[in-house]
Amino acid sequence: MNLDIAKSRIELLEHFDYSLRLFENNYDELLSVIDFMCDERVGLELFAVVNRWKLNEVLTHLGFKLHNYVCAAKSLVDHSRVLYRRVYRENAPIFDDYEAEVKTRFEENSLSKFIEFLRTYCQHEKLPSIGSSMSFDSRSDDGFIFTVTIDSGELLKSTSLKSLPKKFIKDQGEKIDLKDIVQNYHLQVIGFYQWVQDRQQEIHGEDIFLVNNHFKEERIKAINKFICSYSRYESVGTVKEQLYTVLATSTYKDLEQYKDDEVKWVEGAIAIIESDVVLPNDIKISLRSKATAFD
Repeated sequence: MNLDIAKSRIELLEHFDYSLRLFENNYDELLSVIDFMCDERVGLELFAVVNRWKLNEVLTHLGFKLHNYVCAAKSLVDHSRVLYRRVYRENAPIFDDYEAEVKTRFEENSLSKFIEFLRTYCQHEKLPSIGSSMSFDSRSDDGFIFTVTIDSGELLKSTSLKSLPKKFIKDQGEKIDLKDIVQNYHLQVIGFYQWVQDRQQEIHGEDIFLVNNHFKEERIKAINKFICSYSRYESVGTVKEQLYTVLATSTYKDLEQYKDDEVKWVEGAIAIIESDVVLPNDIKISLRSKATAFD
């Protein structure tokens, strides 16, 4: 197995995480606006006659977030197809159950097709009519219940509507609960990509081993170089700056929890480094003394 080929495959898989994170970020932003509107205190304020302009402003903002969300969902689907073609159709290894899973979970799924239609509607026709309704539930601790909905009748007039999304809209009744469909679709997507990632761990076992082994070797070289040259750099910069050649960016992120405790930060860094190479005592003493000076 060629290391460069293995690295190329793993880099493609890692780059795909960007589309997934983009989808997640847009989901969080859309849901935050919906939750804001459904908060009882906010909802009652927005429903006051004198504040209807505020409700209109929030609904407009919500429309923008919905547009971004359905576009991100489409980008994720498209990126997934490109990734599959580049990694699994044009090259080995084989991921032969992928297309069947996509067909079952998405191509034949009315909710998925509805989200796809909604993206087309938002981009090529207009933003759907979004409204908010209020009801009172004596059994609920909240009392007043607020719901954000999309008008079904308006969507059914679209000329781009196909059979599966049309059936989905009709099944929802006159109004479509936006939060409900967004959450259900999110669970569907996350479930699928968890399955994909689990399968990739199996399929790319050799690739992952080669890449991880290579990075471990490079990390050990960097640590040994750091040890040999430490005396020259001991008085230059902070501990965090001195260790940048031997700690990965992700390690700095993990150690951020100790940003206000230099001693714990250094101990954590030493533990990570010594999972590969044992540091000489004099270097550990020097690093700890620097940390103590800031404590």
